[in-house]
Amino acid sequence: MGGGAGGARTRVKAWLVAGVVLAWCVVSLVVGAQMALASAVTGNNPVPLGSAVQSALLQLMPWAPVTLVVIVAAVRYPLTRAEWPRRLPVHLAAALLLAFAANLLVVLGFWLTQGSFRGWLVLLRQGAVWALLRAHVALLIYFSILALTQGLVYYRRTRDRELQLARIEGQLARARLEALNAQIRPHFLFNTLHTIGQLWRSGRSHDAEAVLDHLGSLFHRVQDSTAQLEVPLSEELDLIREYLAIEEMRFRDRLRTSVEASPAALECTVPPLLLQPLVENAVRHGISAVSSAGQVEVTATVEGDRLRLAVRDDGPGMSSPPASPGTGTGLRNTRERLEQLYGPRALLRMATAAGGTLVEIEIPVSGRVAAAVAND
Repeated sequence: MGGGAGGARTRVKAWLVAGVVLAWCVVSLVVGAQMALASAVTGNNPVPLGSAVQSALLQLMPWAPVTLVVIVAAVRYPLTRAEWPRRLPVHLAAALLLAFAANLLVVLGFWLTQGSFRGWLVLLRQGAVWALLRAHVALLIYFSILALTQGLVYYRRTRDRELQLARIEGQLARARLEALNAQIRPHFLFNTLHTIGQLWRSGRSHDAEAVLDHLGSLFHRVQDSTAQLEVPLSEELDLIREYLAIEEMRFRDRLRTSVEASPAALECTVPPLLLQPLVENAVRHGISAVSSAGQVEVTATVEGDRLRLAVRDDGPGMSSPPASPGTGTGLRNTRERLEQLYGPRALLRMATAAGGTLVEIEIPVSGRVAAAVAND
Protein backbone atom coordinates (compact mmCIF):
# COMPACT_ATOMS: atom_id res chain seq x y z
CA MET A 1 0.00 0.00 0.00
CA GLY A 2 2.83 2.41 0.93
CA GLY A 3 4.71 1.64 -2.27
CA GLY A 4 1.59 2.30 -4.34
CA ALA A 5 0.99 5.64 -2.62
CA GLY A 6 4.67 6.61 -3.08
CA GLY A 7 4.52 5.69 -6.75
CA ALA A 8 1.38 7.78 -7.19
CA ARG A 9 3.04 10.80 -5.56
CA THR A 10 6.09 10.36 -7.81
CA ARG A 11 3.85 10.31 -10.88
CA VAL A 12 2.04 13.43 -9.71
CA LYS A 13 5.35 15.24 -9.21
CA ALA A 14 6.56 14.16 -12.64
CA TRP A 15 3.34 15.40 -14.27
CA LEU A 16 3.61 18.67 -12.33
CA VAL A 17 7.18 19.31 -13.55
CA ALA A 18 6.24 18.41 -17.11
CA GLY A 19 3.16 20.63 -16.97
CA VAL A 20 5.10 23.64 -15.66
CA VAL A 21 7.84 23.25 -18.28
CA LEU A 22 5.26 22.84 -21.04
CA ALA A 23 3.32 25.90 -19.86
CA TRP A 24 6.39 28.14 -19.94
CA CYS A 25 7.36 26.73 -23.34
CA VAL A 26 3.94 27.69 -24.68
CA VAL A 27 4.21 31.17 -23.14
CA SER A 28 7.68 31.57 -24.65
CA LEU A 29 6.46 30.55 -28.09
CA VAL A 30 3.54 33.00 -27.89
CA VAL A 31 5.77 35.86 -26.70
CA GLY A 32 8.38 35.09 -29.37
CA ALA A 33 5.74 35.01 -32.08
CA GLN A 34 4.37 38.36 -30.88
CA MET A 35 7.85 39.89 -30.91
CA ALA A 36 8.47 38.70 -34.47
CA LEU A 37 5.04 39.89 -35.62
CA ALA A 38 5.43 43.31 -33.95
CA SER A 39 8.83 43.87 -35.55
CA ALA A 40 7.47 42.85 -38.95
CA VAL A 41 4.48 45.20 -38.67
CA THR A 42 6.51 48.22 -37.56
CA GLY A 43 9.18 47.52 -40.18
CA ASN A 44 11.98 48.59 -37.85
CA ASN A 45 14.70 45.95 -37.59
CA PRO A 46 12.49 42.88 -38.32
CA VAL A 47 13.34 39.94 -36.06
CA PRO A 48 13.18 36.44 -37.51
CA LEU A 49 10.69 34.14 -35.82
CA GLY A 50 13.38 31.68 -34.73
CA SER A 51 15.50 34.39 -33.12
CA ALA A 52 12.45 35.90 -31.38
CA VAL A 53 11.38 32.52 -29.98
CA GLN A 54 14.94 31.80 -28.83
CA SER A 55 15.12 35.15 -27.06
CA ALA A 56 11.75 34.54 -25.37
CA LEU A 57 12.86 31.08 -24.23
CA LEU A 58 16.04 32.53 -22.71
CA GLN A 59 14.04 35.17 -20.82
CA LEU A 60 11.10 33.06 -19.67
CA MET A 61 12.23 29.45 -19.22
CA PRO A 62 14.26 30.29 -16.07
CA TRP A 63 10.87 30.93 -14.46
CA ALA A 64 10.00 27.22 -14.78
CA PRO A 65 12.11 26.08 -11.78
CA VAL A 66 11.05 29.25 -9.94
CA THR A 67 7.42 28.26 -10.52
CA LEU A 68 8.02 24.87 -8.93
CA VAL A 69 9.55 26.56 -5.87
CA VAL A 70 6.57 28.93 -5.62
CA ILE A 71 4.16 25.99 -5.79
CA VAL A 72 5.96 24.26 -2.93
CA ALA A 73 5.92 27.50 -0.90
CA ALA A 74 2.21 27.99 -1.58
CA VAL A 75 1.38 24.46 -0.40
CA ARG A 76 3.53 24.63 2.75
CA TYR A 77 2.95 28.26 3.68
CA PRO A 78 -0.47 29.30 2.36
CA LEU A 79 -1.81 32.80 2.99
CA THR A 80 -4.65 31.77 5.26
CA ARG A 81 -6.89 34.22 7.09
CA ALA A 82 -5.07 33.61 10.36
CA GLU A 83 -1.51 33.40 9.03
CA TRP A 84 -1.32 35.92 6.17
CA PRO A 85 -0.03 38.92 8.23
CA ARG A 86 2.95 36.85 9.34
CA ARG A 87 3.56 35.02 6.05
CA LEU A 88 3.05 37.87 3.57
CA PRO A 89 6.46 39.47 4.28
CA VAL A 90 8.08 36.06 3.85
CA HIS A 91 6.45 35.64 0.44
CA LEU A 92 7.50 39.16 -0.60
CA ALA A 93 11.12 38.40 0.31
CA ALA A 94 10.87 35.03 -1.46
CA ALA A 95 9.49 36.73 -4.59
CA LEU A 96 12.41 39.17 -4.77
CA LEU A 97 14.96 36.44 -4.05
CA LEU A 98 13.51 34.14 -6.70
CA ALA A 99 13.39 37.06 -9.17
CA PHE A 100 17.09 37.57 -8.57
CA ALA A 101 17.74 33.84 -9.13
CA ALA A 102 15.65 33.81 -12.32
CA ASN A 103 17.46 36.84 -13.75
CA LEU A 104 20.80 35.24 -12.92
CA LEU A 105 19.75 32.33 -15.09
CA VAL A 106 18.59 34.71 -17.84
CA VAL A 107 21.93 36.56 -17.91
CA LEU A 108 23.83 33.28 -17.78
CA GLY A 109 21.75 31.93 -20.65
CA PHE A 110 22.52 34.93 -22.87
CA TRP A 111 26.22 34.62 -22.06
CA LEU A 112 26.18 30.96 -23.01
CA THR A 113 24.62 31.77 -26.39
CA GLN A 114 27.42 34.31 -26.95
CA GLY A 115 30.09 31.83 -25.85
CA SER A 116 31.45 34.05 -23.06
CA PHE A 117 31.51 34.23 -19.28
CA ARG A 118 32.34 37.62 -17.77
CA GLY A 119 32.87 36.57 -14.18
CA TRP A 120 30.82 35.92 -11.09
CA LEU A 121 30.78 39.49 -9.83
CA VAL A 122 29.48 40.80 -13.15
CA LEU A 123 26.89 38.00 -13.18
CA LEU A 124 25.67 38.88 -9.69
CA ARG A 125 25.60 42.59 -10.48
CA GLN A 126 23.64 42.21 -13.73
CA GLY A 127 21.26 39.73 -12.08
CA ALA A 128 20.57 42.21 -9.31
CA VAL A 129 20.06 45.08 -11.77
CA TRP A 130 17.61 43.13 -13.93
CA ALA A 131 15.81 41.80 -10.85
CA LEU A 132 15.37 45.37 -9.60
CA LEU A 133 14.21 46.68 -12.99
CA ARG A 134 11.70 43.84 -13.35
CA ALA A 135 10.65 43.56 -9.71
CA HIS A 136 7.03 44.45 -10.54
CA VAL A 137 6.88 41.70 -13.18
CA ALA A 138 8.46 39.23 -10.74
CA LEU A 139 5.93 40.08 -8.04
CA LEU A 140 3.06 39.73 -10.50
CA ILE A 141 4.29 36.32 -11.65
CA TYR A 142 5.02 35.10 -8.12
CA PHE A 143 1.68 36.06 -6.60
CA SER A 144 -0.25 34.88 -9.67
CA ILE A 145 1.32 31.44 -9.27
CA LEU A 146 0.73 31.61 -5.51
CA ALA A 147 -2.96 32.49 -5.95
CA LEU A 148 -3.52 29.84 -8.62
CA THR A 149 -1.83 27.15 -6.53
CA GLN A 150 -3.76 28.04 -3.38
CA GLY A 151 -7.00 28.08 -5.33
CA LEU A 152 -6.33 24.60 -6.70
CA VAL A 153 -5.28 23.33 -3.28
CA TYR A 154 -8.41 24.72 -1.61
CA TYR A 155 -10.58 23.29 -4.38
CA ARG A 156 -9.04 19.86 -3.96
CA ARG A 157 -9.36 19.96 -0.19
CA THR A 158 -12.97 21.11 -0.44
CA ARG A 159 -13.74 18.34 -2.91
CA ASP A 160 -12.02 15.79 -0.66
CA ARG A 161 -14.07 16.99 2.31
CA GLU A 162 -17.25 16.76 0.27
CA LEU A 163 -16.36 13.24 -0.84
CA GLN A 164 -15.56 12.27 2.74
CA LEU A 165 -18.85 13.73 3.98
CA ALA A 166 -20.68 11.91 1.19
CA ARG A 167 -19.02 8.64 2.20
CA ILE A 168 -19.92 9.24 5.85
CA GLU A 169 -23.51 10.10 4.93
CA GLY A 170 -23.67 6.98 2.77
CA GLN A 171 -22.35 4.85 5.61
CA LEU A 172 -24.87 6.39 8.02
CA ALA A 173 -27.72 5.83 5.56
CA ARG A 174 -26.62 2.24 5.01
CA ALA A 175 -26.39 1.67 8.77
CA ARG A 176 -29.89 3.12 9.22
CA LEU A 177 -31.30 0.93 6.44
CA GLU A 178 -29.66 -2.14 7.94
CA ALA A 179 -31.16 -1.22 11.31
CA LEU A 180 -34.59 -0.82 9.72
CA ASN A 181 -34.23 -4.16 7.95
CA ALA A 182 -33.21 -5.79 11.21
CA GLN A 183 -36.22 -4.17 12.89
CA ILE A 184 -38.77 -5.48 10.43
CA ARG A 185 -37.41 -9.04 10.48
CA PRO A 186 -38.47 -9.91 14.08
CA HIS A 187 -41.70 -7.94 13.60
CA PHE A 188 -42.60 -10.08 10.60
CA LEU A 189 -41.63 -13.37 12.26
CA PHE A 190 -43.50 -12.46 15.45
CA ASN A 191 -46.73 -11.97 13.52
CA THR A 192 -46.21 -15.26 11.68
CA LEU A 193 -45.69 -17.09 14.98
CA HIS A 194 -48.83 -15.38 16.26
CA THR A 195 -50.70 -16.91 13.31
CA ILE A 196 -49.35 -20.35 14.25
CA GLY A 197 -50.51 -19.82 17.82
CA GLN A 198 -53.99 -18.96 16.65
CA LEU A 199 -54.12 -22.16 14.62
CA TRP A 200 -53.07 -24.24 17.62
CA ARG A 201 -55.62 -22.58 19.88
CA SER A 202 -58.39 -23.16 17.35
CA GLY A 203 -57.62 -26.88 17.27
CA ARG A 204 -56.10 -26.88 13.79
CA SER A 205 -52.85 -28.58 14.80
CA HIS A 206 -52.22 -30.08 11.35
CA ASP A 207 -52.42 -26.66 9.76
CA ALA A 208 -50.15 -25.24 12.45
CA GLU A 209 -47.57 -27.97 11.82
CA ALA A 210 -47.75 -27.31 8.09
CA VAL A 211 -47.23 -23.61 8.68
CA LEU A 212 -44.22 -24.38 10.91
CA ASP A 213 -42.67 -26.40 8.11
CA HIS A 214 -43.40 -23.61 5.70
CA LEU A 215 -42.00 -21.05 8.13
CA GLY A 216 -38.59 -22.75 8.08
CA SER A 217 -38.04 -22.03 4.39
CA LEU A 218 -39.68 -18.63 4.75
CA PHE A 219 -37.30 -17.72 7.56
CA HIS A 220 -34.29 -18.38 5.31
CA ARG A 221 -35.80 -16.14 2.64
CA VAL A 222 -36.37 -13.32 5.14
CA GLN A 223 -32.89 -13.72 6.62
CA ASP A 224 -31.20 -13.60 3.21
CA SER A 225 -33.28 -10.73 1.84
CA THR A 226 -32.95 -8.40 4.84
CA ALA A 227 -29.17 -8.80 4.78
CA GLN A 228 -29.24 -6.72 1.58
CA LEU A 229 -30.34 -3.17 0.82
CA GLU A 230 -32.18 -4.19 -2.35
CA VAL A 231 -33.42 -7.46 -3.79
CA PRO A 232 -35.00 -8.43 -7.14
CA LEU A 233 -38.74 -7.85 -7.16
CA SER A 234 -39.20 -11.46 -8.28
CA GLU A 235 -37.71 -12.64 -4.95
CA GLU A 236 -39.85 -10.21 -3.00
CA LEU A 237 -42.99 -11.49 -4.72
CA ASP A 238 -41.98 -15.12 -4.06
CA LEU A 239 -41.75 -14.26 -0.37
CA ILE A 240 -45.17 -12.57 -0.54
CA ARG A 241 -46.67 -15.71 -2.11
CA GLU A 242 -45.27 -17.85 0.70
CA TYR A 243 -46.58 -15.46 3.33
CA LEU A 244 -50.00 -15.41 1.72
CA ALA A 245 -49.94 -19.21 1.59
CA ILE A 246 -49.61 -19.20 5.39
CA GLU A 247 -52.51 -16.76 5.72
CA GLU A 248 -54.63 -18.83 3.32
CA MET A 249 -54.18 -21.80 5.63
CA ARG A 250 -55.26 -19.61 8.52
CA PHE A 251 -58.41 -18.27 6.85
CA ARG A 252 -59.15 -21.33 4.72
CA ASP A 253 -61.81 -20.40 2.16
CA ARG A 254 -62.21 -16.83 3.41
CA LEU A 255 -59.05 -15.51 1.70
CA ARG A 256 -58.37 -15.30 -2.01
CA THR A 257 -55.05 -13.90 -3.21
CA SER A 258 -53.56 -12.66 -6.46
CA VAL A 259 -49.93 -11.68 -7.12
CA GLU A 260 -49.15 -10.39 -10.60
CA ALA A 261 -46.23 -8.48 -12.12
CA SER A 262 -45.24 -7.43 -15.61
CA PRO A 263 -42.00 -8.90 -17.06
CA ALA A 264 -40.30 -5.49 -16.88
CA ALA A 265 -41.26 -5.07 -13.21
CA LEU A 266 -39.77 -8.45 -12.29
CA GLU A 267 -36.35 -7.22 -13.44
CA CYS A 268 -36.41 -4.24 -11.04
CA THR A 269 -34.94 -4.21 -7.55
CA VAL A 270 -36.72 -3.09 -4.38
CA PRO A 271 -35.94 -2.84 -0.65
CA PRO A 272 -36.40 -6.23 1.08
CA LEU A 273 -39.78 -6.87 2.72
CA LEU A 274 -41.16 -3.73 1.09
CA LEU A 275 -44.55 -5.24 0.31
CA GLN A 276 -44.90 -7.67 3.21
CA PRO A 277 -46.06 -5.08 5.83
CA LEU A 278 -48.61 -3.73 3.35
CA VAL A 279 -49.91 -7.22 2.56
CA GLU A 280 -50.02 -8.02 6.28
CA ASN A 281 -52.10 -4.88 6.91
CA ALA A 282 -54.44 -5.83 4.06
CA VAL A 283 -55.02 -9.24 5.64
CA ARG A 284 -55.25 -7.95 9.19
CA HIS A 285 -57.45 -4.90 8.66
CA GLY A 286 -59.19 -5.99 5.47
CA ILE A 287 -59.91 -9.69 5.64
CA SER A 288 -59.95 -10.21 9.41
CA ALA A 289 -62.36 -7.31 9.85
CA VAL A 290 -65.18 -8.97 7.88
CA SER A 291 -66.89 -12.30 8.27
CA SER A 292 -67.31 -12.91 4.55
CA ALA A 293 -64.67 -13.96 2.07
CA GLY A 294 -62.19 -11.34 0.93
CA GLN A 295 -59.44 -10.82 -1.59
CA VAL A 296 -55.93 -9.39 -1.48
CA GLU A 297 -54.35 -8.33 -4.77
CA VAL A 298 -50.71 -7.42 -5.33
CA THR A 299 -49.66 -5.91 -8.68
CA ALA A 300 -46.40 -4.53 -10.05
CA THR A 301 -45.99 -2.57 -13.27
CA VAL A 302 -43.45 -0.27 -14.90
CA GLU A 303 -44.72 3.08 -16.18
CA GLY A 304 -41.96 5.05 -17.90
CA ASP A 305 -39.08 5.30 -15.46
CA ARG A 306 -41.25 4.47 -12.42
CA LEU A 307 -42.02 1.16 -10.76
CA ARG A 308 -45.59 1.10 -9.46
CA LEU A 309 -46.52 -1.37 -6.73
CA ALA A 310 -50.07 -1.74 -5.44
CA VAL A 311 -51.70 -3.74 -2.63
CA ARG A 312 -55.51 -3.80 -2.63
CA ASP A 313 -58.04 -5.49 -0.37
CA ASP A 314 -61.84 -5.50 -0.48
CA GLY A 315 -62.34 -5.01 3.25
CA PRO A 316 -64.19 -2.20 5.03
CA GLY A 317 -61.72 0.50 3.94
CA MET A 318 -59.93 3.22 5.85
CA SER A 319 -63.10 4.93 7.01
CA SER A 320 -63.98 2.07 9.38
CA PRO A 321 -62.14 1.74 12.71
CA PRO A 322 -59.74 -1.22 12.68
CA ALA A 323 -60.94 -4.34 14.42
CA SER A 324 -57.43 -5.07 15.71
CA PRO A 325 -55.37 -1.86 15.93
CA GLY A 326 -51.67 -2.39 15.24
CA THR A 327 -48.54 -0.56 16.27
CA GLY A 328 -47.89 0.93 12.83
CA THR A 329 -44.33 -0.40 12.84
CA GLY A 330 -44.52 -1.97 9.39
CA LEU A 331 -45.97 1.04 7.59
CA ARG A 332 -43.71 3.51 9.41
CA ASN A 333 -40.71 1.34 8.63
CA THR A 334 -41.66 1.24 4.97
CA ARG A 335 -41.93 5.03 4.76
CA GLU A 336 -38.56 5.52 6.45
CA ARG A 337 -36.77 3.04 4.21
CA LEU A 338 -38.25 4.61 1.08
CA GLU A 339 -37.12 8.04 2.28
CA GLN A 340 -33.61 6.75 3.05
CA LEU A 341 -33.20 5.08 -0.33
CA TYR A 342 -35.03 7.38 -2.72
CA GLY A 343 -35.82 10.64 -0.93
CA PRO A 344 -38.54 12.70 -2.65
CA ARG A 345 -38.45 10.38 -5.68
CA ALA A 346 -40.49 7.78 -3.75
CA LEU A 347 -44.25 8.01 -3.14
CA LEU A 348 -46.47 6.02 -0.77
CA ARG A 349 -50.21 6.62 -1.02
CA MET A 350 -53.11 5.12 0.90
CA ALA A 351 -56.69 5.53 -0.22
CA THR A 352 -60.11 3.97 0.20
CA ALA A 353 -60.80 2.17 -3.04
CA ALA A 354 -64.08 0.76 -4.23
CA GLY A 355 -64.87 -1.78 -1.52
CA GLY A 356 -61.57 -1.74 0.34
CA THR A 357 -58.18 -0.10 0.79
CA LEU A 358 -55.53 0.61 -1.83
CA VAL A 359 -51.88 1.25 -0.96
CA GLU A 360 -49.58 2.33 -3.79
CA ILE A 361 -45.81 2.75 -3.91
CA GLU A 362 -43.91 4.45 -6.71
CA ILE A 363 -40.12 4.36 -6.89
CA PRO A 364 -37.58 4.91 -9.67
CA VAL A 365 -36.90 1.81 -11.73
CA SER A 366 -33.57 0.15 -11.10
CA GLY A 367 -31.52 -2.73 -12.42
CA ARG A 368 -31.60 -3.65 -16.10
CA VAL A 369 -34.87 -1.79 -16.61
CA ALA A 370 -33.22 1.50 -15.57
CA ALA A 371 -30.44 0.92 -18.11
CA ALA A 372 -32.98 0.19 -20.83
CA VAL A 373 -34.97 3.35 -20.00
CA ALA A 374 -31.76 5.44 -20.06
CA ASN A 375 -30.84 4.10 -23.51
CA ASP A 376 -34.25 4.89 -25.02
